[in-house]
Amino acid sequence: MKFSLARQRAFDQTLREKDFVLVYQMGKVGSSSIEASLEHAGIPSWHIHTFDDNEEFQMYRNTADVACFFDWPVRTAYRLTLAHRCRVLQKRDYLKIITLVRDPVATVVSRFFQDLHIQFISGKKNDAIHGDIDATLKHLTDAFENQMHLDYFTEWFDRELKRRFGVDVLKHISDPTQTHWHIEQNGCDVLLMKCEAINQSADVLATFLDHPEFTLESSNEGSNKWYSALYQRFKETYSFERLFHLYDAPLYRAVYSEEEITRFKNKWSK
Repeated sequence: MKFSLARQRAFDQTLREKDFVLVYQMGKVGSSSIEASLEHAGIPSWHIHTFDDNEEFQMYRNTADVACFFDWPVRTAYRLTLAHRCRVLQKRDYLKIITLVRDPVATVVSRFFQDLHIQFISGKKNDAIHGDIDATLKHLTDAFENQMHLDYFTEWFDRELKRRFGVDVLKHISDPTQTHWHIEQNGCDVLLMKCEAINQSADVLATFLDHPEFTLESSNEGSNKWYSALYQRFKETYSFERLFHLYDAPLYRAVYSEEEITRFKNKWSK
Protein backbone atom coordinates (compact mmCIF):
# COMPACT_ATOMS: atom_id res chain seq x y z
CA MET A 1 0.00 0.00 0.00
CA LYS A 2 2.80 2.41 0.87
CA PHE A 3 4.40 1.68 -2.50
CA SER A 4 1.12 2.35 -4.30
CA LEU A 5 0.60 5.63 -2.49
CA ALA A 6 4.16 6.67 -3.28
CA ARG A 7 3.61 5.91 -6.95
CA GLN A 8 0.36 7.85 -6.91
CA ARG A 9 2.03 10.90 -5.38
CA ALA A 10 4.82 10.71 -7.92
CA PHE A 11 2.32 10.54 -10.78
CA ASP A 12 0.35 13.43 -9.28
CA GLN A 13 3.53 15.46 -9.47
CA THR A 14 3.87 14.56 -13.16
CA LEU A 15 0.30 15.74 -13.78
CA ARG A 16 1.23 19.09 -12.23
CA GLU A 17 4.40 19.64 -14.26
CA LYS A 18 4.40 22.94 -16.13
CA ASP A 19 5.01 21.35 -19.54
CA PHE A 20 2.74 18.34 -18.97
CA VAL A 21 0.67 17.20 -21.97
CA LEU A 22 -2.49 15.09 -21.85
CA VAL A 23 -2.96 12.80 -24.87
CA TYR A 24 -6.71 12.34 -24.68
CA GLN A 25 -8.70 10.61 -27.43
CA MET A 26 -10.87 7.63 -28.23
CA GLY A 27 -9.01 4.42 -29.02
CA LYS A 28 -7.64 3.45 -32.45
CA VAL A 29 -7.15 6.94 -33.85
CA GLY A 30 -3.37 6.84 -34.23
CA SER A 31 -1.89 8.24 -31.03
CA SER A 32 0.94 5.72 -30.59
CA SER A 33 3.43 7.81 -32.60
CA ILE A 34 2.65 10.88 -30.53
CA GLU A 35 3.05 8.96 -27.27
CA ALA A 36 6.41 7.57 -28.35
CA SER A 37 7.57 10.99 -29.55
CA LEU A 38 6.65 12.76 -26.31
CA GLU A 39 8.49 10.13 -24.32
CA HIS A 40 11.54 10.40 -26.57
CA ALA A 41 11.51 14.20 -26.20
CA GLY A 42 11.34 13.93 -22.41
CA ILE A 43 8.00 15.77 -22.25
CA PRO A 44 5.86 14.63 -19.29
CA SER A 45 2.60 13.20 -20.61
CA TRP A 46 -0.21 10.77 -19.96
CA HIS A 47 -2.39 8.91 -22.47
CA ILE A 48 -6.03 8.25 -21.60
CA HIS A 49 -9.23 7.35 -23.48
CA THR A 50 -11.83 8.05 -20.82
CA PHE A 51 -11.97 9.14 -17.19
CA ASP A 52 -15.03 7.00 -16.41
CA ASP A 53 -13.87 3.40 -16.59
CA ASN A 54 -12.14 0.96 -18.87
CA GLU A 55 -13.61 2.09 -22.16
CA GLU A 56 -14.71 -1.41 -23.15
CA PHE A 57 -17.56 -1.11 -20.63
CA GLN A 58 -18.82 1.97 -22.48
CA MET A 59 -18.25 0.65 -25.97
CA TYR A 60 -20.01 -2.72 -25.84
CA ARG A 61 -23.50 -3.81 -24.88
CA ASN A 62 -22.38 -7.25 -23.70
CA THR A 63 -20.73 -5.90 -20.57
CA ALA A 64 -21.02 -9.26 -18.78
CA ASP A 65 -18.61 -10.69 -21.37
CA VAL A 66 -16.36 -7.63 -21.04
CA ALA A 67 -16.25 -8.14 -17.26
CA CYS A 68 -14.73 -11.60 -17.72
CA PHE A 69 -11.44 -9.89 -18.54
CA PHE A 70 -11.37 -7.53 -15.57
CA ASP A 71 -10.85 -8.20 -11.90
CA TRP A 72 -13.53 -6.33 -9.93
CA PRO A 73 -11.28 -4.96 -7.14
CA VAL A 74 -8.68 -3.85 -9.68
CA ARG A 75 -11.34 -2.22 -11.83
CA THR A 76 -12.76 -0.38 -8.80
CA ALA A 77 -9.32 0.87 -7.81
CA TYR A 78 -8.70 1.97 -11.39
CA ARG A 79 -11.94 3.97 -11.51
CA LEU A 80 -11.06 5.70 -8.24
CA THR A 81 -7.61 6.49 -9.60
CA LEU A 82 -9.10 7.95 -12.78
CA ALA A 83 -11.45 10.17 -10.79
CA HIS A 84 -8.58 11.39 -8.61
CA ARG A 85 -6.31 12.16 -11.57
CA CYS A 86 -9.12 13.94 -13.37
CA ARG A 87 -9.59 16.22 -10.35
CA VAL A 88 -5.85 16.96 -10.30
CA LEU A 89 -5.95 17.99 -13.96
CA GLN A 90 -9.14 20.01 -13.57
CA LYS A 91 -7.46 22.07 -10.86
CA ARG A 92 -4.65 23.15 -13.16
CA ASP A 93 -4.76 26.76 -14.32
CA TYR A 94 -3.60 25.69 -17.77
CA LEU A 95 -3.63 22.30 -19.50
CA LYS A 96 -2.27 21.24 -22.89
CA ILE A 97 -4.28 18.48 -24.58
CA ILE A 98 -3.55 16.61 -27.80
CA THR A 99 -6.53 14.79 -29.28
CA LEU A 100 -7.20 13.08 -32.58
CA VAL A 101 -10.02 12.08 -34.89
CA ARG A 102 -10.06 9.37 -37.57
CA ASP A 103 -12.32 8.03 -40.31
CA PRO A 104 -15.14 6.59 -38.14
CA VAL A 105 -15.52 3.35 -40.08
CA ALA A 106 -11.80 2.63 -39.74
CA THR A 107 -11.99 3.49 -36.05
CA VAL A 108 -14.94 1.21 -35.34
CA VAL A 109 -13.58 -1.76 -37.31
CA SER A 110 -10.09 -1.48 -35.82
CA ARG A 111 -11.44 -1.25 -32.30
CA PHE A 112 -13.77 -4.20 -32.69
CA PHE A 113 -10.99 -6.49 -33.90
CA GLN A 114 -8.63 -5.32 -31.18
CA ASP A 115 -11.26 -6.50 -28.68
CA LEU A 116 -12.16 -9.67 -30.54
CA HIS A 117 -11.51 -11.82 -27.47
CA ILE A 118 -14.59 -10.28 -25.83
CA GLN A 119 -16.86 -11.69 -28.53
CA PHE A 120 -15.36 -15.16 -28.18
CA ILE A 121 -17.05 -15.56 -24.78
CA SER A 122 -20.52 -15.86 -26.28
CA GLY A 123 -19.03 -17.57 -29.33
CA LYS A 124 -17.80 -20.37 -27.11
CA LYS A 125 -21.21 -20.65 -25.44
CA ASN A 126 -23.08 -21.01 -28.72
CA ASP A 127 -20.35 -23.16 -30.31
CA ALA A 128 -19.83 -20.65 -33.12
CA ILE A 129 -16.05 -20.60 -32.69
CA HIS A 130 -15.90 -24.40 -32.70
CA GLY A 131 -17.12 -24.54 -36.28
CA ASP A 132 -15.38 -23.50 -39.47
CA ILE A 133 -14.20 -19.98 -40.23
CA ASP A 134 -17.52 -19.11 -41.89
CA ALA A 135 -19.46 -19.95 -38.72
CA THR A 136 -17.01 -17.92 -36.67
CA LEU A 137 -17.25 -15.01 -39.08
CA LYS A 138 -21.04 -15.12 -38.96
CA HIS A 139 -20.94 -14.91 -35.15
CA LEU A 140 -18.48 -12.02 -35.21
CA THR A 141 -20.49 -10.14 -37.82
CA ASP A 142 -23.58 -10.44 -35.65
CA ALA A 143 -21.61 -9.18 -32.65
CA PHE A 144 -20.20 -6.31 -34.69
CA GLU A 145 -23.66 -5.17 -35.70
CA ASN A 146 -25.41 -5.69 -32.37
CA GLN A 147 -22.92 -5.35 -29.50
CA MET A 148 -21.21 -2.02 -30.22
CA HIS A 149 -22.41 1.36 -28.99
CA LEU A 150 -21.58 3.41 -32.07
CA ASP A 151 -22.51 6.62 -30.26
CA TYR A 152 -19.44 6.04 -28.09
CA PHE A 153 -17.42 7.19 -31.11
CA THR A 154 -19.72 9.87 -32.51
CA GLU A 155 -20.26 11.52 -29.12
CA TRP A 156 -16.82 11.00 -27.58
CA PHE A 157 -15.81 14.68 -27.63
CA ASP A 158 -18.98 15.78 -25.84
CA ARG A 159 -18.78 12.93 -23.33
CA GLU A 160 -15.13 13.50 -22.53
CA LEU A 161 -13.58 16.86 -23.47
CA LYS A 162 -16.73 18.91 -23.08
CA ARG A 163 -18.03 17.25 -19.92
CA ARG A 164 -14.67 16.94 -18.17
CA PHE A 165 -12.88 20.12 -19.23
CA GLY A 166 -15.53 22.40 -20.71
CA VAL A 167 -14.07 22.32 -24.23
CA ASP A 168 -16.65 22.24 -27.02
CA VAL A 169 -14.56 21.44 -30.08
CA LEU A 170 -17.41 21.76 -32.59
CA LYS A 171 -17.82 25.44 -31.74
CA HIS A 172 -14.27 26.06 -32.89
CA ILE A 173 -14.32 24.21 -36.22
CA SER A 174 -15.40 26.10 -39.32
CA ASP A 175 -13.19 24.72 -42.08
CA PRO A 176 -13.22 20.92 -42.51
CA THR A 177 -10.44 21.07 -45.09
CA GLN A 178 -7.89 21.80 -42.36
CA THR A 179 -5.70 19.01 -41.01
CA HIS A 180 -5.68 20.33 -37.44
CA TRP A 181 -7.24 22.91 -35.15
CA HIS A 182 -5.78 24.87 -32.23
CA ILE A 183 -8.49 25.47 -29.63
CA GLU A 184 -8.24 27.51 -26.45
CA GLN A 185 -11.14 27.34 -24.04
CA ASN A 186 -11.73 27.12 -20.31
CA GLY A 187 -8.03 27.08 -19.40
CA CYS A 188 -7.27 24.32 -21.90
CA ASP A 189 -4.98 24.56 -24.90
CA VAL A 190 -6.15 21.83 -27.28
CA LEU A 191 -4.62 20.54 -30.49
CA LEU A 192 -7.14 18.50 -32.48
CA MET A 193 -5.56 16.58 -35.35
CA LYS A 194 -6.75 14.35 -38.15
CA CYS A 195 -5.15 10.94 -37.85
CA GLU A 196 -4.86 10.74 -41.64
CA ALA A 197 -2.48 13.74 -41.67
CA ILE A 198 -0.42 12.89 -38.61
CA ASN A 199 2.74 11.99 -40.52
CA GLN A 200 2.79 15.50 -41.99
CA SER A 201 2.16 17.22 -38.66
CA ALA A 202 5.55 17.20 -36.92
CA ASP A 203 5.91 20.97 -37.30
CA VAL A 204 2.40 21.53 -35.99
CA LEU A 205 3.20 19.47 -32.91
CA ALA A 206 6.55 21.20 -32.39
CA THR A 207 4.87 24.60 -32.43
CA PHE A 208 2.04 23.50 -30.13
CA LEU A 209 4.48 21.99 -27.64
CA ASP A 210 6.85 24.98 -27.88
CA HIS A 211 9.55 22.43 -28.52
CA PRO A 212 11.33 23.34 -31.82
CA GLU A 213 13.43 20.19 -31.83
CA PHE A 214 10.44 17.89 -31.47
CA THR A 215 10.38 15.08 -34.01
CA LEU A 216 7.64 12.61 -34.74
CA GLU A 217 8.75 9.07 -34.01
CA SER A 218 7.51 6.14 -36.03
CA SER A 219 5.51 3.70 -33.94
CA ASN A 220 4.37 0.76 -36.01
CA GLU A 221 2.05 -1.50 -34.05
CA GLY A 222 2.39 -4.13 -36.75
CA SER A 223 -0.20 -5.56 -39.10
CA ASN A 224 0.48 -9.25 -38.46
CA LYS A 225 -2.09 -9.67 -35.71
CA TRP A 226 -3.33 -13.04 -34.51
CA TYR A 227 -6.72 -12.22 -36.01
CA SER A 228 -5.38 -11.19 -39.43
CA ALA A 229 -7.14 -13.98 -41.34
CA LEU A 230 -10.53 -13.21 -39.77
CA TYR A 231 -9.99 -9.48 -40.28
CA GLN A 232 -9.22 -9.97 -43.95
CA ARG A 233 -12.26 -12.19 -44.50
CA PHE A 234 -14.44 -9.69 -42.70
CA LYS A 235 -13.23 -6.83 -44.90
CA GLU A 236 -13.85 -8.93 -48.00
CA THR A 237 -17.41 -9.92 -47.10
CA TYR A 238 -18.95 -7.16 -44.95
CA SER A 239 -21.11 -4.43 -46.53
CA PHE A 240 -19.57 -1.36 -44.97
CA GLU A 241 -22.29 0.84 -46.45
CA ARG A 242 -24.22 -0.13 -43.31
CA LEU A 243 -21.87 2.14 -41.37
CA PHE A 244 -21.98 5.12 -43.71
CA HIS A 245 -24.52 6.86 -41.46
CA LEU A 246 -21.57 7.55 -39.13
CA TYR A 247 -20.33 10.15 -41.60
CA ASP A 248 -23.52 12.13 -40.99
CA ALA A 249 -22.78 12.58 -37.29
CA PRO A 250 -22.10 16.26 -36.41
CA LEU A 251 -18.52 15.47 -35.37
CA TYR A 252 -17.50 13.92 -38.67
CA ARG A 253 -19.44 16.44 -40.76
CA ALA A 254 -17.53 19.18 -38.96
CA VAL A 255 -13.99 17.80 -39.26
CA TYR A 256 -14.07 16.11 -42.68
CA SER A 257 -14.79 17.74 -46.01
CA GLU A 258 -17.21 16.28 -48.53
CA GLU A 259 -14.23 15.20 -50.64
CA GLU A 260 -12.65 13.36 -47.71
CA ILE A 261 -15.90 11.62 -46.80
CA THR A 262 -16.36 10.57 -50.43
CA ARG A 263 -12.85 9.09 -50.44
CA PHE A 264 -13.58 7.20 -47.23
CA LYS A 265 -16.80 5.81 -48.65
CA ASN A 266 -15.12 4.79 -51.90
CA LYS A 267 -12.43 2.98 -49.92
CA TRP A 268 -14.94 1.01 -47.88
CA SER A 269 -17.20 0.29 -50.86
CA LYS A 270 -14.49 -1.60 -52.71
